[in-house]
Amino acid sequence: MAKITYSGLQAAFSFDGIQIGKGQTIELTGAELTKLQKGKVFKALLELGDLSVDDTQDSKTTGRKGSSKSDPELDKVRAELKALGVTYADDETLEQLQAKLAQAQE
Repeated sequence: MAKITYSGLQAAFSFDGIQIGKGQTIELTGAELTKLQKGKVFKALLELGDLSVDDTQDSKTTGRKGSSKSDPELDKVRAELKALGVTYADDETLEQLQAKLAQAQE
């Protein structure tokens, strides 16, 4: 299950029938998240930081420092890579993922 949190200026937002209020976090299936990530508005809100994605499907692995806490910036870059269809390893650093993203956007 993936979780998305909306923190934009609007009181609420709706994506393909999935509604989320300001400051609210909702759970989505992997299929729902994949479908939403293809949308232009969803991508734009991610880029603005109004929307954050916590893909808990990777929760079985922990960070390099042994922490299972989520890094919002890392999650944002991973979501953008997924939206572009770019694959990556769970243990790649933020810098590595940002480089892949930059290359994919060229």
